[in-house]
Amino acid sequence: MRKIILYLSLFLIALVCKAQNEPVFINPSGLDWLPEREDVQAGAILVPENHDEPDGKQIQITYIILKAKDSISAAFPMIFFSGGPGGNSLSQGMVGFLLDHPMRNERDIILFDQRGIGYSSALPDMSFDAFDIMAKDADEEEELVLMTDLIFKYKKKCEAQDINPGYYNSIQNAKDVGMLFKHLDYEKYNLFGGSYGTRIARVVQDMFPNYIHSSVLDSPSPLSGDFLLNRLDSYSLALGRIFEYCENDPDCKKQYPMLKEDYFEAISILEQKPLTVTMNDSINVTINAQDGVYLLRRLLYQSNSREKAPELIKALKEGSGEVINEVLQFEYELTGGLNLTMLLSVEKFENFNPANTAEVILEDYKKYPLIPVKLGFFDAFYIAGKKWHTNNLPLEERKFQDSDVPTLVFVNRFDPVTPPKNGVLFMENLSKGKLLILDEGGHGGGNRECKNQVMIDFMNNPNGQLNTSCLNIYLE
Repeated sequence: MRKIILYLSLFLIALVCKAQNEPVFINPSGLDWLPEREDVQAGAILVPENHDEPDGKQIQITYIILKAKDSISAAFPMIFFSGGPGGNSLSQGMVGFLLDHPMRNERDIILFDQRGIGYSSALPDMSFDAFDIMAKDADEEEELVLMTDLIFKYKKKCEAQDINPGYYNSIQNAKDVGMLFKHLDYEKYNLFGGSYGTRIARVVQDMFPNYIHSSVLDSPSPLSGDFLLNRLDSYSLALGRIFEYCENDPDCKKQYPMLKEDYFEAISILEQKPLTVTMNDSINVTINAQDGVYLLRRLLYQSNSREKAPELIKALKEGSGEVINEVLQFEYELTGGLNLTMLLSVEKFENFNPANTAEVILEDYKKYPLIPVKLGFFDAFYIAGKKWHTNNLPLEERKFQDSDVPTLVFVNRFDPVTPPKNGVLFMENLSKGKLLILDEGGHGGGNRECKNQVMIDFMNNPNGQLNTSCLNIYLE
């Protein structure tokens, strides 16, 4: 009954504001950790769960503004788009980090939790339940059964809470941002997105170009492509580059003279005898062959991946090594900051291809000899996730529009999930785009101080000459 009364109240408020053509402002709750200071402001607006039905159910989008240190600066604000999909922005750690960030010297920074995440009408989160599946000693078939049961369980949870996950996607997400732009009432905005955040920022850029002063996209995630097959391709590409690097680097070659052979041997050993380790003194994790591939791919997200990947391969082969616990801890911490239910909702809508059946995928694996077993977690998640909801963005609409917004694109050469060719793909529709391929490891890593200055300079003067001399740019 309380839920019905709440929805009715929100509906009536929304009707009044709709008549006035204004977003509905409400006071957010749960932000008790937010520092009480004049340069930190918080708020929330109501938006339609389905923007095609503006009179229907309303959900909440919560935001925080960190005001510029220079209170009289005329610089346009920067709005941050988190990755994932499913990564939250509104956290004590993120706010504390950005309060001291050089980006805030002359411009406001706007943070918001995207729909379905954190403080913005969050979806029930299956993340830790999914981690538990990975931690089990389940073979490929058993993992698929467990994942299918898990997704069905959370589908029922959404139904019980009157949530339609088919409306939690980049298109609806971007329309939320349009309403937020209008509510905040700045003349222009600078967009900054990382990983999946580049996709939603790019859609916003297409939908609301008159609001955009500049756009900075780090680790580009296309609207086209396929959730699983693209991961196979990008992981294989990044791993191959690791092998090539080690073969040509004297120190690495000396320490790991047979790295590629060791990799295949490690996977073979894990097929025969999975490795069980304990993390955080209480969580037992069994690493079988597909988990080994999954964890190696995860390690490649880190900036020091060229040094740590060989170390992990050796540890998996020998059955021990501190790096195993390090990558498991890294994965566990990522699990806590990512709403996997939101990730599935978004990707099912715009990055799942209905034509890619289990048989098609199995055939596609043959293209990637560096992936001798199925990719742990993602393979089962993809097959089971096809029944999550019925909404699908038509294939012909899975593309960005032509844009003349000044746009700066960063991508790392050794990135295991958004490889350099994603940056090339983004550039096809950007008449004022600049692509920087960095000779760096990891997903979005690199010389942070340098990248910050380059971004600030670009936002200050997006059509001017850009000094990138401090960056480690890859020159083919």
